[in-house]
Amino acid sequence: MSKSFGSVLVYGAAGAQGSAIVRAALAARATVRVFLRPGTRNPFGQAVDIVRGDLADPARLLLASRAAEKVVLTLPQLADRALLARFGRDAIDAAKAARVKLFVLNTSGPVPDTPAGAAFADAMAETEDYLRAAQIPAIVLRPTLYMDNLAVRGSARAIMRKGVLAWPLPSDVPVSWIDVNDFARFVVAALARPDLAGRAFDIGGPQALTGPQLAQCLSAVVCRPIAYVPMPPAVLAAGLNASRGGAIGEETAAFYAWAGSAAVSPLAVDGAAASAELSVAPATFSEWAVRQNWNALAAAVDDPDEQATRSLREVGMPAVSTSLLRAGGQL
Repeated sequence: MSKSFGSVLVYGAAGAQGSAIVRAALAARATVRVFLRPGTRNPFGQAVDIVRGDLADPARLLLASRAAEKVVLTLPQLADRALLARFGRDAIDAAKAARVKLFVLNTSGPVPDTPAGAAFADAMAETEDYLRAAQIPAIVLRPTLYMDNLAVRGSARAIMRKGVLAWPLPSDVPVSWIDVNDFARFVVAALARPDLAGRAFDIGGPQALTGPQLAQCLSAVVCRPIAYVPMPPAVLAAGLNASRGGAIGEETAAFYAWAGSAAVSPLAVDGAAASAELSVAPATFSEWAVRQNWNALAAAVDDPDEQATRSLREVGMPAVSTSLLRAGGQL
């Protein structure tokens, strides 16, 4: 099986998406190289080869790409569209110069057909266009939202202690939630299918659920009533800005404002084509939820982002942990 993968360079390996991809690739017996910033902890030990550097350094990107046959690119969530697009271009250029055999782009969310006014989503659209023009063998994977975001401390605590599931989407917007580990399986399956180069796949779970439907599923799993509360994007922005500074709150809110107001939800996708082509059957939301220890998640140590927590409480919203953003490109 390792002959199908060869050596794989994984960007963003320290994040939730990237680390799941690394684990899945190692399980498939691929030879994995990870690109980590200086000082970032290596959670994989001697199981991986490490190149340390910054995405802003094209020379380091080329060095990392030269020993890889395949590349998986996951970019960090930033509020600077131009910088993100440059990071994407430089990683693609490095892969092209190194003559990699396959490039897999993880867009970390839906990609708009026209500018959405959200830095990350619009930068991903630019990156996808640039990748297509680069004419290297490439597959694009566009995930929706990760179920795992609902199990972080602030969200799990609101669910278990207050009976509230809060998310910055209107109640009638359906989302094809997916387990991040299932998405990683899609990535690894794509790495073994260079014959699919030139294709782009929407990746989501088998159900498109609205907020109240999501709460109903959770109610059945945790055996207590759960109510869905749509969080206004402006409230989300205030909490994130308080904890992280800069414009990340406004940019994240802009993404959810776009996704929540679209005539057709960009977060509800038909993943049948991807499942069929890549032979991955993602879990339903209920199947994922049953596997979580909700009581333990709710009892975890206090979230360090106290400013964000206070900002949300001041306007009457449940505290949702800003560690959600650390999932690597999406809330």
